[in-house]
Amino acid sequence: MSRSILSFIPSILILCLLSSVAEQVKMISKHTNRAIYTKYCFMTLLTTNVFLVFLSLFSPVFSQLYPFLVNQAKSQVLIVSILAIGILLSSIILYRLHQIQYNEDKHYQRIKKYEEIIHV
Repeated sequence: MSRSILSFIPSILILCLLSSVAEQVKMISKHTNRAIYTKYCFMTLLTTNVFLVFLSLFSPVFSQLYPFLVNQAKSQVLIVSILAIGILLSSIILYRLHQIQYNEDKHYQRIKKYEEIIHV
């Protein structure tokens, strides 16, 4: 894919993931419930996966996107299935990040119950 015009896609995703990893490492020492870069990272992944589904199904660039696969229906089904799983996982993570941001997650409730028990 290095000669393809679409080679910027993996590069952007790697940079996005690196910013998310850096934020997660930073959050170890500074506790917060707002993971801004992580949220944007998974929004980017979700958008990219949706974009790649449409390119894989409705565009002749399938062989440019996946030069290691034969341009057949089975290959397209495999790729669309993998992208659909990515869409599902990104959606779940974005939902969980939303819950964490607004203190609606299970772990926050457990922490609050624990604090009530020990009277903090």
